[in-house]
Amino acid sequence: MTKSPVPIAIVGLGMVADGHISAYRELPDVRIAAVVDPRAERTREVAEKLSVPGFTSCEEMLRHVRPAIGCVLSTVASHRPNTELLANAGAHVLCEKPMTNNLQDALAMAQVCERNGVQFMYGSSYRYLPTIVRARELIASGVIGDVVLIEERGVTGAGADKFKPMSTAHYPEGTPGGGGFGMFDHGVHLLDIFPWIIGSPIGRVLGRGNYSGAKMSTEYAVLEHENGAMGWLVYDEATVTSDMPWEGLFASGITWQHGLGFGGDPGQWLKEAASIRVHGTKGALRIYYYANRMFLSLPEGTREIIVPAAAAPTHFGRQLQTFVEALRHSNDAPVGPATGIQALQTLLAIYRSADSRRWETVER
Repeated sequence: MTKSPVPIAIVGLGMVADGHISAYRELPDVRIAAVVDPRAERTREVAEKLSVPGFTSCEEMLRHVRPAIGCVLSTVASHRPNTELLANAGAHVLCEKPMTNNLQDALAMAQVCERNGVQFMYGSSYRYLPTIVRARELIASGVIGDVVLIEERGVTGAGADKFKPMSTAHYPEGTPGGGGFGMFDHGVHLLDIFPWIIGSPIGRVLGRGNYSGAKMSTEYAVLEHENGAMGWLVYDEATVTSDMPWEGLFASGITWQHGLGFGGDPGQWLKEAASIRVHGTKGALRIYYYANRMFLSLPEGTREIIVPAAAAPTHFGRQLQTFVEALRHSNDAPVGPATGIQALQTLLAIYRSADSRRWETVER
């Protein structure tokens, strides 16, 4: 690939697309060449703002524009058809998480890219958050010893009567799905990040997840990593948090505001700041990944670990930049389809566990 700005197409203009577009516009190596969304009004709004052509389908866009990379940010159910259209047209693909909610589609997406000689990059955007990167370095250095437990808890909402699940356009009715901060749409991040930061894959799981169109219940997963560390995820968006107002912290960057997208200002108080806890044999880490702050606890006390100020949503830009650089050097995507398929395999094992009521091995 040449060193002129790489033309990309944004396929899908939902809430998360605003963050991607904001980050991409800061990259000198990238040029947004087209935007796509089935909602004509939304497409027109974004196209006019960016002064680029807008289309209501990926197929229509490819008749007029030939992007080098198609950024698939569309509904999960449309990931496979959009990936196939882009790959068949010779475009590389960067696809948001999760790849799909069924293994057949995920494998087909990887295969169509391989068949057409294009690269598929899985949108593991948390790998580009400063706190996650620094936490991985600290764990590898041994400062907290051997990891024994890693966990995230997301229990929030305004009661069951106000809970709004993800649209069936994302997860067809009766298939694995749920809410935007639940096991499938959000937990998939952690099922990728947990093995990545502690350096050990997940061997087996015990838990349950929600289905699209069904009554929502508390979702959970107990994760057994191959090095013996245990993981724990629990989510419920149809109740009310029990956190006290003073249990949050001040953010040092823009954060994700559930239902609103990326927003807020540095110094904003987050009373329910999402975080990952990692416990080792010598100490522990508290990782506020969107608030962009992290704390190290050792027997002698707790101190803050200062991380770069490049918080969300600029991590989307760093993710795309690494993809562009890999393509320019004829290298494989930094995070390929195997990573997305593995996260999906772990999710599906959690759902199988709910049916079997026993531990399920994660397939590879």
